[in-house]
Amino acid sequence: MAKREPTDTLEELESLGERLVAWIGANPVPVLAIAGVILVVAAGLGGWRAWQGSRADRAAAALAEVRSKYVVAMGGTPNDAKIPEPANPETARTVRTEYVERFLEVARAQRGTAAAALARLQASDIYAQLGNPAGALTVLQDGLAELPSDSPIAGVLDARIARLQEDAGHFDDAARSYEAAAAIPSYPLRIEALGDAARVWADAGKGDQALALYAKLQSEPGEHKLPPHVEARLRELQLRASPQAQPQAQP
Repeated sequence: MAKREPTDTLEELESLGERLVAWIGANPVPVLAIAGVILVVAAGLGGWRAWQGSRADRAAAALAEVRSKYVVAMGGTPNDAKIPEPANPETARTVRTEYVERFLEVARAQRGTAAAALARLQASDIYAQLGNPAGALTVLQDGLAELPSDSPIAGVLDARIARLQEDAGHFDDAARSYEAAAAIPSYPLRIEALGDAARVWADAGKGDQALALYAKLQSEPGEHKLPPHVEARLRELQLRASPQAQPQAQP
């Protein structure tokens, strides 16, 4: 597939959405709130410059509208960067139960867009807060089925799926999901995903798989730094597997 160069505001906005979801994939859940505000701004700029006829603009606007109402229902103001937590837990549960479906409606109506992926990420977060990890995982897996396998947004969803699987203790599945993210050349955080896959294989007691990915990571061009504790663990595995580390046979 030939790479298209952005030539107008519509494509620029879609590109913004893709960069947003890539960034979200590497940051904690609160970043979703900030991304929502940025989408509001992006939708506004798109409307000012070239609103008519853009599916990306309409998708961003639909998501921004639902998110603004969600923040207000949770006790905040429409453009708050952080979604507040109501003092009454039952209020929080009721609002989340209602709005998880609204975010999914956006995702289904705007399927295949960056905004749909953001809506699924938000819905997944809400499901997790509602104590429904299965729902949190399913909405992301459904989102993957709507995207081309080489999409950078697919890499974001793969990485978030991996995190949920890891939290559930499904280490083999998590490692494979991180590997799937790392296998997408256009995913900006593929090196980090490769390191996460190696780490999780190590956590699963699969040293050979961990070392194979660590070797692959070391062969990648450029300098790539893993978190110190991950680097230390993989280096230790590497040393243990080294022939020089094996005890010499006595004559």
